[in-house]
Amino acid sequence: MTDPPVMVGHRCAICLRIAFPPDPYGCEKCGALATELDEFELEAKGSVRAVATVHRHHHPSPSTPFTVGVVELVAGPVLKAIVEGEAVAVGDSVIGVLVDGEDNDGNPVVDLHFQVVT
Repeated sequence: MTDPPVMVGHRCAICLRIAFPPDPYGCEKCGALATELDEFELEAKGSVRAVATVHRHHHPSPSTPFTVGVVELVAGPVLKAIVEGEAVAVGDSVIGVLVDGEDNDGNPVVDLHFQVVT
């Protein structure tokens, strides 16, 4: 594993659009076929564009309350993830961290969260 984690996406060889997660069908911007998509490593770094605190949900993990953020990666793609920090706010810089946990059946998993960079 790398620190910070590296995420794998696609970059279109035609229009250079970066996609995460990787798109197996082709480029949704220019319509290039999947054969025109190259594997592309994305840094797990970015900034928070929106936040919401979850107080109740239907799974035992993660325990509530937790914060979900819309994170814009430095390479461009936008994703939703758990963001850790005292008072997560729009505009905060974040970095990815790998967190050990369990799925709903008790199996071990490694999840990607983001932490506010102070």
